Amino acid sequence: MARRPRAQAPAASAPIPSDAAAIARALADNPVLAHAGTRTIEVLAAHSEARAWQRGERLLDEGAASDACFALVRGTVGVFYSSNDGVDVLVKIFGAPAIFGEMELLWGLPRLEYVEAFTPVVAVRIRGDELHQALRSEGALAYAMLRDVARRLCIAAYHERALAFQTVPMRLAGVLLSFAAAHGTRCDDGVLIDVPLTYEMLARCLGATTRSVDRAFATWMSEGWLARDGGRVRIADLAALEAHADPERLELFHRLR
Repeated sequence: MARRPRAQAPAASAPIPSDAAAIARALADNPVLAHAGTRTIEVLAAHSEARAWQRGERLLDEGAASDACFALVRGTVGVFYSSNDGVDVLVKIFGAPAIFGEMELLWGLPRLEYVEAFTPVVAVRIRGDELHQALRSEGALAYAMLRDVARRLCIAAYHERALAFQTVPMRLAGVLLSFAAAHGTRCDDGVLIDVPLTYEMLARCLGATTRSVDRAFATWMSEGWLARDGGRVRIADLAALEAHADPERLELFHRLR
């Protein structure tokens, strides 16, 4: 079930981990990787690297070789499927801490999705051969990763069904609620989503046209429970937006807890 957004403190601008010790600390702070032993964390860190991406940059390209996975240290990314005719659909939103890119890696497939930074991002790239070895030797780590992958597969399966059977306004309501859960800040007049959301971006997230997104926004803004503050969306009436979404929805937003 979906979580209601809550007030969030601004994200700290932590430095990029620049050496093996700093990378080991970042990996140990990840709730899945924390199940590995200290020595395993040290080995992973010794063969990993950390880097930063800016908003709008791609961390992974669809069709690329799957030779690593990523531990998200700071920021938020979106995971997209794209069709041969150029239609993109958002299938997951990851907020730090999280792990992504491991499913194709473990199965030996090229990337099935592309990953784009929704905010400034820092992530650690973990080599595939080192992850395979860690999972073979660390049962608690393997089980924790299995549970995380299972949860995300359920999210993806739900949203595939939503794409097939739900209307654009219903799916748009769900996407806005997912962004509110990821980046919603409560204010006196509602919940402000603290990342810019254009109609074009939302249409790309939904695999829909900008006209259909614009039409839903125009209706909801005229009813007074959705507004735009500059380039940001403000939900003036959270209950009204929830009433337009699937009450049994699984949020796109995923953060390890």
